[in-house]
Amino acid sequence: MKVITVLLALILGLSGIYPAVSHAAPKFNDVDPKKYGWAMNSISFMVDKGVVSGYPDGRFQPDRLVDKAEMTVMIYRLFDQYRPYKAKQKTDYSDYHIKQFVDVPKNHWAYTEITSIVTQDWWNAVNDSPAGAKFFPDTKLNRIGTANMLPVFMLDNQDIPAAEVFQILSAMRDIPIVLSPYSLDPNSPEDTFQEDGRYNEDGADKTNILYPLLFGHDDNEILFTDDYSGIIGTNLALLQKTGIMTAWNGKFEGGEMLTRAEAVTILHRFYNYLKQTGTLRQYSSK
Repeated sequence: MKVITVLLALILGLSGIYPAVSHAAPKFNDVDPKKYGWAMNSISFMVDKGVVSGYPDGRFQPDRLVDKAEMTVMIYRLFDQYRPYKAKQKTDYSDYHIKQFVDVPKNHWAYTEITSIVTQDWWNAVNDSPAGAKFFPDTKLNRIGTANMLPVFMLDNQDIPAAEVFQILSAMRDIPIVLSPYSLDPNSPEDTFQEDGRYNEDGADKTNILYPLLFGHDDNEILFTDDYSGIIGTNLALLQKTGIMTAWNGKFEGGEMLTRAEAVTILHRFYNYLKQTGTLRQYSSK
């Protein structure tokens, strides 16, 4: 019962930020309004927009875990105006283009979606190996992995300085943070942590891993001390600040696995945030 309560609270989060929009509820025989009332509007919205669908037996399977390929397809469908690669045309993402993943063959059911929108700068969602880029499409996502998969760059109208990121994340007891005096000494704590595997190109699956976020303080200023901490830390802080993915009772609960009901709720929040800030049409025609 405690686990169910925690998961429900995590999903509800800051849902009051977004006004409710009514959608005709699809009649899935396994979506009980008493149990899934928090997700029904998002399920209906995503089904209406053709982002997800039910199964032939009339079920939605709201508790089924979501893997990376499935999440990529949802993102691809919902944000149908986001296509970073243009044939024979230079774009801002051209240098990040991955022409082929060694673990996503052309006959993979999500090949088109993965190769169309996943770029080299999807930190921890893409892993380099001696054989080439690996995506691990069958990896089931936890909440950290979900944060690594979301197109948080679409929220980059939000500029959060390192000090604010530190403040936001320090309020989460399960986010590992290291604050130390800023130093260029090669034996500093920052350099020790940077050898923990976060930058290894060994092809290991890092999707669901959160490495310690490193901050340095120089007099009264707080700084990021490595790229990983700056990017992942800012992403987590943005998701909290915008109410898209939030902590509950002082914890982010990054190890909790992602279900279909949770996935559509998070993506619906993301969509609504972009709509409210007036940037949705850059990414979606839905």
